[in-house]
Amino acid sequence: MSQLAALAKRCALSACVGLSFGPPQANADEARWRLFDQGTDALLAIADTDEPGDAFGLPLLSCTQKTGYVSIEGEAKEGIRTVMAEMIRTDQAPRINVAPDANAESATIDLFYSFIDGWRYKFGVQVSHKIFDRFKRDGVIDFKFGKAEVHEEFKVGLDNVGKFLDLCASSTK
Repeated sequence: MSQLAALAKRCALSACVGLSFGPPQANADEARWRLFDQGTDALLAIADTDEPGDAFGLPLLSCTQKTGYVSIEGEAKEGIRTVMAEMIRTDQAPRINVAPDANAESATIDLFYSFIDGWRYKFGVQVSHKIFDRFKRDGVIDFKFGKAEVHEEFKVGLDNVGKFLDLCASSTK
């Protein structure tokens, strides 16, 4: 066997052995839904590390554990800000319809400004709301605020969604 053929054989064997172990922590620093259990509170956020910090993507979800209630926070894009301005001008309550339970009691949305990343919205719903069925399965949150239709979607790390909701679920059934 020539030296070149022997070298090629060793390289091929090394590659096969290396690939059999898979990539080392290939997804460890990937942006994904990550669960942060903070004792009495829990946070579900899009982040690229399991270390607590303030570099989270939006939307993010939070709760006080075992209360049965989840807060959802995201970027308030122009459509939401325009509807909110009209509601303030006409003295209306800022109510939203959260899909797919459009006939259920609507939630109140808050609008606030963050010096880090601008205007944000925040609203809360019960853990039992049907919005979480689709969120657990597809990573989708939909709601309607006046003429503004909001669609939030992020699919990586959905295994943490169920764990988060379990932490938030009410301890009394």
